[in-house]
Amino acid sequence: MTATDTSGSGEAPSEVPDDGGPAAPEGDDPAPLLDDRLAGRLALGVTMVPFVVAAVALLVTVGGDYQPVSDHALTEMQVRSVGRDEVLVGLYSRGDWNHPGPALFYVLAPLYWLTGGLSVSLNIGALVINGAAVAGMGLVARRLGGTPLMLLTLLGCALLMRMLGADFVQDPWNCFITTLPFGLLIYLAWAQWRGEAWAFPAAVAVATFLAQVHVGFLALATPFVGWGALGLVVTTARESDPPARAAAVRRGVRAGLVGLGVAAVGWLPPAIEALRHSPSNAGSILRWFRHPEEDAQSLGEGWQVMSGPFGGSIEWLSVKRDFTFLGESPYLAGSPLPWLLVVLVAAGVVLWRRDPGGARALLATIVLSLAVGVVAVARTVGPAFDYRLRWTFIPAMIAGVAIGWAGWIVVAERWPRTAARLLVPGAVAALTVLGGVNVVTAATAGTPQDGDADSMAALTSQVLDELPDPDGTILITDAFHSGAWHARGLFLQLERRGIDVAVEPSRADEYGRHRVMGDRADIGTVLVVTMDDSVEEVASRPGMRLIAEWAALPEDEMRDLLEQRAEIDAAVAAGRLDGDIDDRRREIAEALSGGTDSLAYRAAVFVDETFVPSDAAAG
Repeated sequence: MTATDTSGSGEAPSEVPDDGGPAAPEGDDPAPLLDDRLAGRLALGVTMVPFVVAAVALLVTVGGDYQPVSDHALTEMQVRSVGRDEVLVGLYSRGDWNHPGPALFYVLAPLYWLTGGLSVSLNIGALVINGAAVAGMGLVARRLGGTPLMLLTLLGCALLMRMLGADFVQDPWNCFITTLPFGLLIYLAWAQWRGEAWAFPAAVAVATFLAQVHVGFLALATPFVGWGALGLVVTTARESDPPARAAAVRRGVRAGLVGLGVAAVGWLPPAIEALRHSPSNAGSILRWFRHPEEDAQSLGEGWQVMSGPFGGSIEWLSVKRDFTFLGESPYLAGSPLPWLLVVLVAAGVVLWRRDPGGARALLATIVLSLAVGVVAVARTVGPAFDYRLRWTFIPAMIAGVAIGWAGWIVVAERWPRTAARLLVPGAVAALTVLGGVNVVTAATAGTPQDGDADSMAALTSQVLDELPDPDGTILITDAFHSGAWHARGLFLQLERRGIDVAVEPSRADEYGRHRVMGDRADIGTVLVVTMDDSVEEVASRPGMRLIAEWAALPEDEMRDLLEQRAEIDAAVAAGRLDGDIDDRRREIAEALSGGTDSLAYRAAVFVDETFVPSDAAAG
């Protein structure tokens, strides 16, 4: 089969077998059971089907019933504001700043408009983003390494998707939506070492998206843009034929200019924000990282987190490990021996000697991803929360693809007839099985964050029934952040219904400056939202009138579990610890939530009757 010209030289492509190994002797070429072109199309198709099924299921079975909370509600608020209000920065973060840019909101907005503002359109948008990332990885692999590498790449992605689950793949949260696109960035960086000039502006676009969506990718994504650019320079310099080198230079210059244009357009909103506001969001981010309030991780801890997916039962191939009770990566409590790295070294020897499709550059890119990952984890300020580290599976998954590629080459060399007849059909069959599994989970995923969504729906319904007719703006507060989870969701639901709502100036980073209240005299009603242990504390304050309440369990069951939790806390305070303390705490937390994925076990909304409405103040 004729391989694609990946040298960037403009010369006629070389003849290499699509199995990544040496060509069979002439006249002894075994007939494959499945044509390579058809195999590639089938593989890509069965890998994409779960994304389509998930999108249809969200539209048909969920539709307009989904009511998001917390960060998902904040994300929808910003998407709603695109084209109407100033949207120049990303989602609110833990500090007094937002993530660097609004790229996610702009990407999700068109689909939000097309669906008439359905909340689940953001989840469908996440499916589009993740599906494009997986398809992109597969197509780049096909271009550089032929059908075998494409099949192995799609297998790796399908296995990772199976482990992460349908809920993850359709989640637009900024900590999750960056995972699969990070894999695409790694492939694009590798492509540039094969002289693929088009990959530079594509990599700039993906890196811009990643870095704006989550600040951690400023350190993770930027090195791959530089690494890819270096690859283009090196491959151009190595071109010995003068006309071919001149053509490569022209392609590189065009790609560079397009890439700079992509970066300029992509980073325009944050630049405008920096010029308009003082202190700027970028300045706040810089100060926070230069003078952090908490300690960062160590390089040793970074290595534990990055090497963890290479050890034990290989998490991305099997089952996701539980995070610690404090929510940190399980590998900080104990990282298994990374035995897969030993296999990677052996596979690297095979790939280095044969260098099919630029395998040496792929190996170097994998090593870079591990090194950059260690530094990125080490630079994490505060706890290394597991939910922010899903991207750490990507280098391990791509390393697994490289190992599979080396194995494919060895089999193709040793048993060419068997390889040609069995490897491609076998890989397609495996992808079909995995696709079927992922289709089932996609079709049965149900409402996103169903526990939280149910609690939000219950609170919204009661608030709309009991809300006094306000003479002015409704101010929503969250009792010193104790009710922030549901306050954000309630704000969104009231805003969607055309009710005039606002928040205090201290919440500008979360909700956007355009949602901050103006003159306090315009406030007619104050709603106080709270949850869990704070509900009773807020209820005990003078002038608080309960208008909405939700609980995952009946009162007596909730009280019994809270007493058990208090006993455990007392034992811990007294130093009476046992080995299963984290498991017992987790069991109680799960029981309090009623077996759902709800973060809260109780939530309530109060009217603050001590507030004097504007008309009374005027009188």
